[in-house]
Amino acid sequence: MKPTTETLERISGNSTANKDRIFMNLYRYMLRPDIYHVAYGKLYANKGAATKGVNEDTADGFEEGKAGGIA
Repeated sequence: MKPTTETLERISGNSTANKDRIFMNLYRYMLRPDIYHVAYGKLYANKGAATKGVNEDTADGFEEGKAGGIA
């Protein structure tokens, strides 16, 4: 498995270089807990992270089980 940052940079670079393409196989990356941790770190740094959404969840409600696909 490639390191998280390398994977995310490759996805970003491919999508930037190929704006007219549709990427079909991205779901497999949603199964990687390390991707969730990176996303959470970026999300939680936003000022609105503690604002409740439509389902009353906030970014501070992140749980390890959700990142691991258990919940």
